[in-house]
Amino acid sequence: MSGNISHEDTDKQMYLNNFRRENNPERMGFPQLSKKVGENLVNIMKKEDLSYDEAYASLQYAYNLLKFESNFLKI
Repeated sequence: MSGNISHEDTDKQMYLNNFRRENNPERMGFPQLSKKVGENLVNIMKKEDLSYDEAYASLQYAYNLLKFESNFLKI
């Protein structure tokens, strides 16, 4: 199977490429709490010993979940 890319690899790459929002929350006027929550998320991912790709996929999943549950969150 050398040289063949699996469907899983292709799906994973597409998934990782979809999450390309690079914004500066402080410059956009978000409260300091946003930074603290982000730092907590990174610390949890470190504690779970996730690879960069796994952490990135976790953030993508969280982003998708936030979009789904946006009716229940203070936005």
